[in-house]
Amino acid sequence: MPQILKTLLKVLACQPPVSPPMQWHTGWFLRKLLQCQGNKLTDDNIHLFNTSYEQSRECLQKELDGCWFDHIPDTIGHEWGSCKKALELQFHVKDPLFTLELEICQQAVDGNFNSCFAWERMVDAVKVFILHLQLKALIFMGCLLEKPSLESPSDSDLGKTYSRDISSASFGSEVSLGSGIPCRIAFSYAGVRDIYLVAVARGISGKLILAEKHPFRSQRGVVIAIAPLAGLSPRIDEDHPTWLHLRIREFEPNFVKAKGSQSKVSTPPADGRWTLGFHSAKACETARLLILEETCKQRSSVESMLAPLLREDYLVNVLDSQGD
Repeated sequence: MPQILKTLLKVLACQPPVSPPMQWHTGWFLRKLLQCQGNKLTDDNIHLFNTSYEQSRECLQKELDGCWFDHIPDTIGHEWGSCKKALELQFHVKDPLFTLELEICQQAVDGNFNSCFAWERMVDAVKVFILHLQLKALIFMGCLLEKPSLESPSDSDLGKTYSRDISSASFGSEVSLGSGIPCRIAFSYAGVRDIYLVAVARGISGKLILAEKHPFRSQRGVVIAIAPLAGLSPRIDEDHPTWLHLRIREFEPNFVKAKGSQSKVSTPPADGRWTLGFHSAKACETARLLILEETCKQRSSVESMLAPLLREDYLVNVLDSQGD
């Protein structure tokens, strides 16, 4: 029994890691053995598990710098119940050959980034971290955790009319141009158009809006395009300092969620590309910095929401709240 426990912990801690489904299977087996052992582990095994836990937490933290950081809170909520259910499966519904299951995970090739692959990597990081958090609760508390309450940051500093106006904008709606930056864009179906770039983050959501000035209202614009702030990666063209290149996520994660958490997209759509032209290099740099600033605000809100879950003392706080 001790050798089996140690082997299972080594599977969780191995580098490079095995696929999330294999880790969930390993976690299920580990939970069954811990129940037989009275949830007791040796100091060496606890050290091995803590190493594995730290690896999973670091992987999730890295995704806060990825192009899907804005979807991490929702993904945690979506995957939490699935993980808990997988760990609580009874023997009679478990395939006896589950230990032979392997999964070929698609990876993004360096220099050939695709937001679909980035999405799968983020979801995998969430799944593995949730598993480790549940196993940590099982080892040190003797039970699994219910879904955590992730509280959004206060909107007290984000309640400006301008911010609300932009955050609720949709294609064809009117928005305040506010601090929008004038620029131009060429559409294949509509030629070159004079527009305004408007970027704003409100809480954990963020949008980049392209709007044309309203024909009768000078401070208002009509939305002609919207993109998520996350993943834009604004880059000034090396040969044309007045051109700003943006990468647009085209993959739709809600489609995968609707088909089930195990769904994979065999032919992911190519990411979109926008190139905006500005009247000067200074205006182009101002637009780039505005996008980065608003994206940073959005990321900070997501980090604040996840901070309690990622802290070392999370389980201690859970116990304290249960005591109250």
